[in-house]
Amino acid sequence: MFTCLTLPAQASDTEPTGLDLITRCNAVRLSAEAGEGAVPAETSGDYGYCLGYLVGFVGGFAARDVLGEESRFCPPAEARVIDFVDALQRWLTAHPKGLEGQAPLVTIEAFHASFPCADDAREDQ
Repeated sequence: MFTCLTLPAQASDTEPTGLDLITRCNAVRLSAEAGEGAVPAETSGDYGYCLGYLVGFVGGFAARDVLGEESRFCPPAEARVIDFVDALQRWLTAHPKGLEGQAPLVTIEAFHASFPCADDAREDQ
């Protein structure tokens, strides 16, 4: 996840579009078909972004299935990628046992704590 934050090509603080995903996920194959030999760093970075996005997406759904409704989180519309990084780091610092937990489960716990949904906040009162 951290490498995708430093990519200059196509990186942004918003969710990727379908075009972003197909471009990044096809980057290595297209480079090989063009006969460029060694994969350029930018291309391998794009492919790494693709793999990271897909692993995170699938892992998030698996964690949600394990944790159920308690795992919901509701970030503000203006949330940026760095806000999620900060939330995860804050939570792991406060809960060091999470360092040994499965990444998707730990991440959902961190996001749930940092970005509670309106109905969750009412239930806590």
